[in-house]
Amino acid sequence: MTTEQMKEKFESLYDIMATSNNVAFMHTFGKVHKEMMDWMIANKADLAQEWLDKLESIRWKNYLTQKEAEKIVSYMEPKAPWSKEVWKQAMAQNQLDIKEEPYYNCNALYVEMNKMYSDFGDTIAELIGKPLSPSDTEIIAACHKMALKTLKDKDGVYNIRRYFGL
Repeated sequence: MTTEQMKEKFESLYDIMATSNNVAFMHTFGKVHKEMMDWMIANKADLAQEWLDKLESIRWKNYLTQKEAEKIVSYMEPKAPWSKEVWKQAMAQNQLDIKEEPYYNCNALYVEMNKMYSDFGDTIAELIGKPLSPSDTEIIAACHKMALKTLKDKDGVYNIRRYFGL
């Protein structure tokens, strides 16, 4: 069988499973993928980690992988104020949670807070009457609150993956 034929066969079997109400089909697919994941973990750990990162999205309404978050933040204009480590330290110092199931994982919050600072930092600083500083606790708290309003959108419309074209 050629690689193209294998791909077509896989897609056909996947479509049968995905459109069926037969739970046994899902279990079969799951067992096969578990065997494949076991092999990848033993032989291609980096690839296995990428797959796990992508599968993790089923747990969250707003989810980003570490790689996706780093890429998004690197392109922000004006420049994002926090590296991941500096952000984690600021969150810990201010006793702010960095994830909340099922709303957002830590990478989604990291990106959303950087977006709030990048897009609205000057306005936040003006409203609280302070100079814009990424280490100011009031600025951090304001970016956190605004990010949570977006990530926990009551209407359920906001999706960070869609917003950033992922």
